[in-house]
Parts: sequence; C-alpha cells; structure tokens
Amino acid sequence: MNPVEAHWLALEAGLADYLSRKGVVPSCRAGCFACCFGLVTLSRLEGEALLPHLTEAQRARLREEGPKRLALLKEGKDDPRFPSRFFRERRPCPLLEGGLCGVYPFRPLACRGLLTAGDPAFCQPEAQAPEGHFLQTPWRMAHRRMEALWEEEGQRYGFVVIGELAGLLYLLLEGLPETREEVEGLLEAMGVLGGRWGFQVVEYPLP
Repeated sequence: MNPVEAHWLALEAGLADYLSRKGVVPSCRAGCFACCFGLVTLSRLEGEALLPHLTEAQRARLREEGPKRLALLKEGKDDPRFPSRFFRERRPCPLLEGGLCGVYPFRPLACRGLLTAGDPAFCQPEAQAPEGHFLQTPWRMAHRRMEALWEEEGQRYGFVVIGELAGLLYLLLEGLPETREEVEGLLEAMGVLGGRWGFQVVEYPLP
C-alpha cells in the first residue's frame, strides 16, 4: 500500500473511533458539497498519491482549471480575505462530479478532516456559520497526519511543496522540476510563491 494511502485509512479509522467514543454523528452526507467550493491545500506527496486514481476526464478538467486557480492565487495570495472571497465565488473543485466527490476514497486529508454535526445549511458560502460549527478535533487529527506526510516528503525529496489542490495537481501533471531551486524558480515566475496563501516550499530537514 502507498504510504500516503495508509495515512488516509489511518485517519478514517481514527475519526471513526473518536466520533463513536464521543457519540458524535456528522451531518455530512453524499450530495452535500458546500465544502467543495473551499480553498483546499495539499502537499506534493499527497498529490502524487492521488494522480494514479484520476480518470482522463478528471485530468482534462485539472488541466483546464489549474491555470485559472494559479492566476487567482497570483492575484490574491497576499489578501487575508482571499479564502472567504474564493469560497463565495462558488468555484467547484474540478474533481466534483454531479454533487459527489469523484475521488472520494482518495480525497486529501484536508477534505477528510472537515466535518460538522450541525445544520449543513451553515456550510454554504453565503451562510454565517456559528462558532464551533466545524468540529475542531477531527481537523486537528487530519492536520497531524498532514505534518507526518510533510516530514515523509522532506525525507524523500529534501524539501516540501504545499499548495492549492487544483493548481498543484495541474503542476504535477505537467511535471515539477527536480530541485528545490528549480521548483521555487517556477513558482516565483508564476507569481504564486509565498505570501499568506501562496505555495510554500520548505527545505528539509528544517534549518
């Protein structure tokens, strides 16, 4: 099993155990996809694990949407309101198909950790979700898995790349350069490196 997929399954098992022990029943259901309008980030290692499971149609949508997402990121990566502005624009994830995630068994950790037990209507972009609407412990559990993957990616490549889902998958489909300097140069030339919401390239091990 791919080590990234092992993290996906381990998080699912951990979430199921936590929710069962706490008696919490998420209200998230198939066909409820407001969260699929949000800004999702992942690392290269997780993106590479997702690529083999993409259909040709999904790859084509990523090649169409990826440059658009990168252009949006270039314009808004320093804007503290960028994620909420992006969310309200209702730009669906290119992997969303008929109201369902087209890669559900292989969806990123960030998607797995976003859960609510509240009214799904509050997940809509125009809604004012009450404090605590999204469950904090599942999100922290997912983030710990992300950090573990970042470390594994750093050990494998010597650096970590973290960025917006569609933009990063597009770049992986096109082929990322091999060295950290080349990756940074590419992202900088595209105007999406750094800032508050732009791509991050982190040297490993940390200085």
